[in-house]
Amino acid sequence: MKSLEELVEWLRGLGVLKIFWAKPVENIDILQRSPLILQVTWRTRRATDMALLTFTEQPYSTGALHRAARETGIPTKIIFTTRELGLGEYDRWSKVYIYDTEARALKPNEEVEVKVHQPGSPEAVKAAEEVQRSSWGFYIPPPPSDTVLIATQGGEPVGSAYYNPLSSNVDYGIHVKKRYWRKRIGTRLLQETQSHALACGKKWVSVVRVLRSRVPVASDRRAIAFYRANKPILELNVYRLTKQLL
Repeated sequence: MKSLEELVEWLRGLGVLKIFWAKPVENIDILQRSPLILQVTWRTRRATDMALLTFTEQPYSTGALHRAARETGIPTKIIFTTRELGLGEYDRWSKVYIYDTEARALKPNEEVEVKVHQPGSPEAVKAAEEVQRSSWGFYIPPPPSDTVLIATQGGEPVGSAYYNPLSSNVDYGIHVKKRYWRKRIGTRLLQETQSHALACGKKWVSVVRVLRSRVPVASDRRAIAFYRANKPILELNVYRLTKQLL
């Protein structure tokens, strides 16, 4: 993302995830440009919710964000940074990985077949559910606009990914059935998603991983190792700062 317009488009597209920093967007205003602070209004079940978001790729000071929170009375503060914060500074944490659509880091599994399905394909939805229930124990259907990539081996669905054309994000991550882990099927799916995004005219693909706790559990550590091994051009930490720091 090399422009503010791209960043805003990305945030809007990520609203389908409905996580602590990406929800359906009602409005985005620029509160401050240096450092960049956005005031975001989300649509929620209760009505609306608001947060302040700041972005930096370098070590930062939280001072500007805390001042903006005091001035606006908005307590929710989200920060994107390349460094890691201390445990007492935040209560939610996620990762964002950005990949160049033309870059390839690892040799993928060439034995599986990967097919790109159009949004709403009943065949793809059924296959994705089978994969996800094996991968992480539950199922999230693809958002309506997402294309679905399914990896099969011998006719059996073994991996899945949802590609969001609005945000160029792999919604809910890459999934592979447990008994097929460590066979580079996830790498193949990621690379096929990169190729699909490139064909759609995109220069990058993002993946969001919400960590289950402030200290990564085993499943989070596996996911982090996988996404790092595939050499993203940027890895960001996204934190919701604790309210007592106001």
